[in-house]
Amino acid sequence: MKKILEHLKNKKVLALYLVGVLLLSSGLSYAFFTATSSVSGNGSISSVDTTTVKSEGLAGDGNISFSEADIYPGHTAIASIKVTGTGENTPLLYNVIFEGTNTFKTPINYTIYKVDQNIEVSYSCTPTTKVVSGAMMYYEECTGNNITSLGSPVKEGTISNGKTTLLDNEVIVTSPEGTITYYYVVIEYPNQDTAQNADIGSILSGTIKVESNGEYPSPEVLFVGNTTQGSNDWYKSASITSNITSYTEDYEVEYCTTTSETCTPDTSPTLSNDSFTINLDNNSNEQKICVRITDSYNQVGEGCSLGYKIDGENPTINITNETVDKTSIKVTVNGSDSYSGITEYKFSKDNGSNYETINTSENTYTYTFNNLESGTDYNIKVQVIDEAGNIGEISKEISTQADSAGAYILASENAPTGQTTDWTGGTTYYYTGANPNNWVQFGTNSSGQSLYWRIIRINGDGSIRMIYQGTGFNTTGTNTQIGTRLFNSSYNRSYYVGLVHDGSSQHGSGQNSTIMNILNTWYNNNLASYETDYIDTGAGFCSDRNLQSGSWSAAGNHDYAAYGRLVNSNSPSLQCSDADILSQDNGRLPNPIGLITADEAALAGVTRSNPQSSYLNTGQTYWTMSPYFFSDGSAYVFRVNSSGSLDCWYVNRTYGVRPAINIRADVSLTGEGTTSDPFVVVGAS
Repeated sequence: MKKILEHLKNKKVLALYLVGVLLLSSGLSYAFFTATSSVSGNGSISSVDTTTVKSEGLAGDGNISFSEADIYPGHTAIASIKVTGTGENTPLLYNVIFEGTNTFKTPINYTIYKVDQNIEVSYSCTPTTKVVSGAMMYYEECTGNNITSLGSPVKEGTISNGKTTLLDNEVIVTSPEGTITYYYVVIEYPNQDTAQNADIGSILSGTIKVESNGEYPSPEVLFVGNTTQGSNDWYKSASITSNITSYTEDYEVEYCTTTSETCTPDTSPTLSNDSFTINLDNNSNEQKICVRITDSYNQVGEGCSLGYKIDGENPTINITNETVDKTSIKVTVNGSDSYSGITEYKFSKDNGSNYETINTSENTYTYTFNNLESGTDYNIKVQVIDEAGNIGEISKEISTQADSAGAYILASENAPTGQTTDWTGGTTYYYTGANPNNWVQFGTNSSGQSLYWRIIRINGDGSIRMIYQGTGFNTTGTNTQIGTRLFNSSYNRSYYVGLVHDGSSQHGSGQNSTIMNILNTWYNNNLASYETDYIDTGAGFCSDRNLQSGSWSAAGNHDYAAYGRLVNSNSPSLQCSDADILSQDNGRLPNPIGLITADEAALAGVTRSNPQSSYLNTGQTYWTMSPYFFSDGSAYVFRVNSSGSLDCWYVNRTYGVRPAINIRADVSLTGEGTTSDPFVVVGAS
């Protein structure tokens, strides 16, 4: 064996001859030869020659070699290569490679370090023998010098036969004076726990060099839009995911959101797996995000996404006005949209089963549902749609008017023939003539007798004003009245012309006249039980206490406005100032009952001069509620006299009392208004 060892030391060959088995002992691996075998041959150095590789902007030099001794398992050597990058601060890519021949069956390991300075390092290896179980074992024990100064390795691997890339995609940022990087490569022929006889005759020969790997890629951003499609190039929502590609693990990202072509990124996102997502806000203009990436080599990649117009909000809508009659519902709707704008409305009367579409961008629109059934509930649904396709919606149950009492009368053959406007602003229809078919049966008195009335007019709000006619179809006589009374027991102040007054002012209320007390008593005894369902408490009566001339004083002489209209010019009117409208609802009457006005009597044919034949002529003298004048310390009120004309007399005189009431517009009627078939308020008997 001694001759074999000496022989291997003295011969320089590129082959390594090993016989034996590798064993593990005390933490070391050994290669050994058996006593029955003998080998011979030449030993020499296995080396990597010094080499210089040049490529654009790069220059490198380095060497690696095993010691000039026979190589045994455990042998380790180290070499360095210096890479210099020259240029104008341009990052370049290159690979560090081993290129040569390696026929070893045992993997030849390499470990590579990367530093920015030249460091003196080395390995020294000593061939060693040891007898274990009768067998001589051969191996090397190697010691590194200053190896820890290299820091942590950047790559480990094994050398292949031919070309081995030790490090790929290395980056050097060139500089005019040359940027220098040092690589230290440790090559090890390791011990193994199995026989390494197959390595006999193997060769390791080659060079370490660098090669260009192309231009260094700048970082990139790929935008992915996650959208909910709307209409007309609008989106209901959009989020943009920015996927970052950077050669270096360390990089900085900033972004900005803009409605312009571009913007300056100034906000740092939170990254997850090299990406981040930004949700775009609602905006009437096209939005995009712009991203800038700066890697650790100060290379910049930037770009802007596609733009999106976002409207993710439903427009708002409300019904601002509704008008109903015998056959239609008219609704005014107000729509509002902050971003894309309104493009259409849809109207449904059956809760959305069917719609009519109106194309308009107006914020306010009025729509009429026609040809409806009277007295019917309709589930009105209105939608407003914006450009993006978002829908705002409102639903409301609206009922058409039932056939009102006034509508029923107007549709009959016995409708009133006269018409004008009254203080409600609506058209009022009144009866004229000696005996129109305007009879109504409504209510019963305390004795159980049916009460009969004559319709004066259909008021402008649809309610019906009636005057008492008695407990039968009486046309004349005292049975057409509830009795005779003073209008007012006091007469020496002008405010005593009022059905109610306050004892001091021209248009006051709060104190009842004598005749008002009589009306209240009769109402409470005969009609109060019908009030909730049948009697209109808001239609009211006109106590026109405006002056025809002069200025008002409680004791001064003056004519009232009705005197001027009916005595001087014969021009009756059904208008009334707010101060003189008396109703239970406005608190000026204790009950919804009053008297006919002189103007109403005049329209029916009872005039101051040239009176016509009228159904209001009962052959009795009875009070109206219209003031006449105050003269010589006495208050006068209009009356209908027994001959069927208008005149006046002192308030403290006794004449007939004929109550007047208003029937609600929504009551139902039957009949034709004749004495044989009067109008009857359904359910009120």
